[in-house]
Amino acid sequence: MKWTAKIATGNDAIDAEHRALLDCLGDLKRAMLENRTLFTVYTLTRLKHHVSDHFTSEETLLRAQKSPDLQQHLQDHQQFRYKLIEIQVKSIHGDVSMETIDFLSTWLDDHVAVFAKNYRATSSH
Repeated sequence: MKWTAKIATGNDAIDAEHRALLDCLGDLKRAMLENRTLFTVYTLTRLKHHVSDHFTSEETLLRAQKSPDLQQHLQDHQQFRYKLIEIQVKSIHGDVSMETIDFLSTWLDDHVAVFAKNYRATSSH
């Protein structure tokens, strides 16, 4: 997914975090396609840190908005954190496949698009 105005939330901090996640994912895909194991491990670690910081930001924002979707969002975040740790461990052994990259891409693409839509709807009230 490329960054577009369609997925912007209007919250500069959240949008910057979403862009950073998408950029990191692009780096990860390139590292995997070029068979650069150490760069893959490094990029997954970077992604994990971006995800952790970003999820904290989103969760704080959703709590402040008293979002009715907060609990589901928290569960989704936790499941993704666990999956990312699992993928990071596999990457140390050079076991990151295109299927793994596709999973990460799909999850993050959906996450960014859905969050943007819901945030815009909630923050406009």
